[in-house]
Amino acid sequence: MFPKLNIPSFEAKIKLVENTTDKLTDQNSKKYQIFDIIRKKWILLTPEEWVRQHVIHFLLSQNYSKNLMQIESEHHFQERKKRTDILIFDRNGNPFLVVECKAAHISLSSNVFSQVAVYNYCIDAPFVMITNGMQLGVFEKTTATNSYKMIKDLPIF
Repeated sequence: MFPKLNIPSFEAKIKLVENTTDKLTDQNSKKYQIFDIIRKKWILLTPEEWVRQHVIHFLLSQNYSKNLMQIESEHHFQERKKRTDILIFDRNGNPFLVVECKAAHISLSSNVFSQVAVYNYCIDAPFVMITNGMQLGVFEKTTATNSYKMIKDLPIF
């Protein structure tokens, strides 16, 4: 159903929801949902959500705490509402890592990096990450020049 990613797999809880009405076509359809252990609810399983759930479980396996993780946290940029896919806080409650997830078929372009950099302009985390589940890039922010450099490993705090 969804592609095998280059992020370790996990035992996903997936269910089929039948008889939902598509508002555009007024047709009944079947949709899959996946359980999000951070938000503690069932979420529509889209290609991007498939990647996000893998990233969440990968970060947990790397000793990031689910208590310091927010999913789809809202913030504002130039009076527009934006949503960050994953936001990790440090143990002092400060933003630490902003993660932007894309579907596996979306390439990690400069536009994807620009998106997470814009989000981080408001959040001001020292690290950002972009991934489509096939590739992953982690970047450290240099505050003095407001620029980013790619780093090899996930940051630890």
